[in-house]
Amino acid sequence: MEITSHPHGSFCFAELSTTDMERDKRFYAGLLGWDTFDVPSAAGGYSLFRLRGLDVAGLHLSRQGPCGWLTYVSVGDADQASARARELGAEVEAPPFDVPGIGRMSMFRDPAGGRVALWQEAGHPGARLVGEPGAMCFNELLVLDVAAAKRFYSGLFGWDTVEAEAPARHDTLFRLGEQVVAGAMAIGPDWGPVKPRWQVYFAVEDCGAAMDRARNLGGSVSFGPLDVPKAGRLALLTDAGGAAFLVIQPV
Repeated sequence: MEITSHPHGSFCFAELSTTDMERDKRFYAGLLGWDTFDVPSAAGGYSLFRLRGLDVAGLHLSRQGPCGWLTYVSVGDADQASARARELGAEVEAPPFDVPGIGRMSMFRDPAGGRVALWQEAGHPGARLVGEPGAMCFNELLVLDVAAAKRFYSGLFGWDTVEAEAPARHDTLFRLGEQVVAGAMAIGPDWGPVKPRWQVYFAVEDCGAAMDRARNLGGSVSFGPLDVPKAGRLALLTDAGGAAFLVIQPV
């Protein structure tokens, strides 16, 4: 679906930090059909991933690593939202700063351990294509303390929560009004060394085929395919640089 703006309090963009831009351009071109548009950046290399000429995600060169996906939430005032996050117990890792000509952003780690960015639009709304194959379609928080995450995000963005019906995958769904904006799930005691994190989902037409392509392109499959009633078939993948994300073939 093509869009021109994102409601405040909803996820609006996903950005990959990498130590090798050319490697990841090749990987996501082969996996999701993305083209890239290189843009100037004071901090070094930056590219936009595009599908049908529309922005779907970002690619940022980080010479120190590690590689990983960061997701952004749209807000009306990044300074106000960042200050509120701090009041609610978040660690603000990057105080609000301007991205000349396109917006203002901040970055924090919530009390439950999830890392997320805030985006105040000033020329660039974020992803222009969402919810269809090759585009971001969902975001999910893995945490040890779901109750703490509920309190924090309700206070910050006004999200309501609803418990997902068994046997759905998500223990909790976050809603902004009537719109489901994200999910939260408790990290199981048998999961091993899984740290709290926000993770991004990209829609695909065929989950199994996406898994095969990821392997052939130098990535790996952490788990899947997993059929989730009322949601679809999904898999957790790792790209060629070690960044984790999910793909889902929606119902």
